[in-house]
Amino acid sequence: MVGWTEGIRPSRVERGERIFGLMETLRIFGRDYAARMSGLVENVRILRREYAARIFGWGGPEVDERAKLINRMVALIVHGLQTKTYDEFVATFSNPGCEPDALKRLSRRANFQMRISPTCWYDASICYPRDGSRSLSIAGGGDDLGVCLTAGSAIDGIGVEYTALYGEESGRDAWAMVRALAKLPGYHRVDKAETSLEV
Repeated sequence: MVGWTEGIRPSRVERGERIFGLMETLRIFGRDYAARMSGLVENVRILRREYAARIFGWGGPEVDERAKLINRMVALIVHGLQTKTYDEFVATFSNPGCEPDALKRLSRRANFQMRISPTCWYDASICYPRDGSRSLSIAGGGDDLGVCLTAGSAIDGIGVEYTALYGEESGRDAWAMVRALAKLPGYHRVDKAETSLEV
């Protein structure tokens, strides 16, 4: 009887060791599986964010970088308006071959385009009235169609708003760009009651 009991004990110990080994393997597998699933979930989250940015114009790194670029360009234009005469400004900022005609020069106005990419550009309009005030209006085109920027002494900083003509389809990044610019220092969303514009 004693020999039979002794014969059972090692098998129980071996069985316990095997069960313990199996549990340890499951624990390691579970940890690895959880890590893989966590990485997968993060990748899905990133892909969904990028997809939403592309489809619904919810922004993303491209829009944020473009907003920073627009910010630098607007700062340069505003500085030019504040420090240059009309003729100096036209000589500096006009697109080659698209200088203002005689009528625009007489009214001291100028237009120029800032091309960001083949699918995104901004058209700028400036005015130097004889009373010494200056005004700036910039309208997005392509991917940013509907974005409008204004600057002047009537408002503090740079105004940014979404404006599109009736029936006009907005650019795919227009709303995201308005939100991205409005977050930058010196920018604010324009109240419809505000009018632009002297610099």
